[in-house]
Amino acid sequence: MTPSSVLPPLAAPAAAGFRMPGEFEPHAATWLAWPGATTRSWADPDAVTRVVAALAHAIQRFEPVRVVVDPAFDAEAARLLGPTVERVSMPVDDIWIRDTGPTILTGRHGARAAAAWNFNVWGGKFPGHAADRTLAARIAAHLGMSLHTAPFVTEGGALHVDGEGTVVVTESALLAANRNAGVSRETVEAGLKAGLGATKVIWLPGERHDSITDGHVDGLMTFTRPGAALFEVSDDPSHPLYRVLREQRRALELATDARGRRLTVGVLSRPRNLAPASKDFCGIYVNCLILNGAVLIPEFGDRIADDAASEVFRRVFPGRTVVGLRIDAIAAGGGGIHCVSQQEPLAMA
Repeated sequence: MTPSSVLPPLAAPAAAGFRMPGEFEPHAATWLAWPGATTRSWADPDAVTRVVAALAHAIQRFEPVRVVVDPAFDAEAARLLGPTVERVSMPVDDIWIRDTGPTILTGRHGARAAAAWNFNVWGGKFPGHAADRTLAARIAAHLGMSLHTAPFVTEGGALHVDGEGTVVVTESALLAANRNAGVSRETVEAGLKAGLGATKVIWLPGERHDSITDGHVDGLMTFTRPGAALFEVSDDPSHPLYRVLREQRRALELATDARGRRLTVGVLSRPRNLAPASKDFCGIYVNCLILNGAVLIPEFGDRIADDAASEVFRRVFPGRTVVGLRIDAIAAGGGGIHCVSQQEPLAMA
């Protein structure tokens, strides 16, 4: 793969026949971001680099993996990733490529394009991230793809699609004043449809007290196939979100998708016996990564809950290998496996 100049901007991907495939559809590769300068301020950056390297090697068992590496840390990445993992050299600040990278779309006759979401550091919550603000456009240029820039601000972790015209989002993230003050729900919905090739938007309330993402949907659910989703609740009545999560699950169950179907919603339970390393610890199983023939899920050391989650994933993803990984160093930063990865869908004939 050689870097290429980005093609002319793409005003309306849907009108040009592009769509965002479901994450369960075939991938050409999965992208990760090697810890950059911002990640080095974390409590244990060395542990973060080890987890990212372990993720890269786990992904590589099932499909190609491409890792964006800031030149300042290339020697370290080369040592920990080894010679078989592709490194893409460009400036990057942090590991959250789901939010900072592009959403890659597929079209007719093998065409592909990219969408960017105007990353503003989760509503301006953190300083810096200058490189991350432009990462989506630079990856699109590297891949030689036309780039569509959304008419609003959000992040890739704030949306899930079924590949058949349905997108699920949360009000708390997409309508947050720190991202889209003065932008109407109708404008956001129209932009999602035009940018993703969607025809139906399902809105969940979300979590307004989420201190980082304002309640990304990838902390609540994922699609397992068209017409079916997996939603994560807590089975602990003392959990502060116990009732809220059940209400949002019910909202998803009552919704209809782009084809008029009521969704089949499977249920996961969050781990109960955790000693979180930070107040933002992401102890969520559904923040997973679907690969060609596999699903990577987090483990947290709560053996009963970890085993129960693995069994649920095996049931809802028949024919895929379920691989569990300890990701505590990443979870301590407020995210999970889905947050630090971005699928590159396979071009379709």
